[in-house]
Amino acid sequence: MNSAVEIRKDDRFEVDHRPDPFIQMIERVVLDPQASVEKLERMLQLRNEEVENNRRRAREDAEFVAKRAYFAAMSKCQTELPVVTKNRKNDHTKSTYADLAAIEEQAMPIIHKHGFAVSFQPDGYNELGELRILWEISHEEGHVRNGDAGIPVDGAGSQGKVNKTGTQAFGSTATYGRRYLLCMLFNISTGDDRDGNAIGKGAPISEDQLRQLWAIMDEVGASADKFCEVYDIQAVPDLPASMFDDAVQNLRAYGKRQAGGGRG
Repeated sequence: MNSAVEIRKDDRFEVDHRPDPFIQMIERVVLDPQASVEKLERMLQLRNEEVENNRRRAREDAEFVAKRAYFAAMSKCQTELPVVTKNRKNDHTKSTYADLAAIEEQAMPIIHKHGFAVSFQPDGYNELGELRILWEISHEEGHVRNGDAGIPVDGAGSQGKVNKTGTQAFGSTATYGRRYLLCMLFNISTGDDRDGNAIGKGAPISEDQLRQLWAIMDEVGASADKFCEVYDIQAVPDLPASMFDDAVQNLRAYGKRQAGGGRG
């Protein structure tokens, strides 16, 4: 009786067809008329434990190799990703931005070239009324990363009045969520040679910082459109993280002026 065992060799797994000493020992016990059943059962139990441990180690090794390949490919991918050219103008904020189509056209070929697949799936609404979007990045070597994000629903204008149907609000929010997440997950920047203020501002705020801003804006009654105009961004989540503290201070100051009867 022989046993084929997987062995690791230079991050590859090959089959070892050499006779297994443990199996040969069991064969000798089975053929020994003086051997006890209890001894044989114990040997078989130890063998099963050894096989399971070998499988577990093989899985861990494979996961390690896949994870290493994932991050190596991600590093190379990000060095090749361009600054996506802005192709749309927001009439409310008087600023330009790159829409989802532009980001996918300019970035996805490079992302695919390095073995990545990206998916986004709407998954209802969270307790804050935000649209939940499940995201997943998988790599051809087997490693996968995933998570979910809450995107505030885009259903009202600068005065807080509803300006979209439920279907329109869902579509607009889902599209923005995909655009925002794709840029964040692959560290994609957008820019325009004619818009020096928009280039080089750095990574956008985190989800936690975004929630803080929304809470403060609701508290002081600040307009999202006015906020975007002041910071020359297309939407609140686009605020550079480097400007977060300044934005909080300005919003607090605005709230004090409003409470004191001043003009914002």
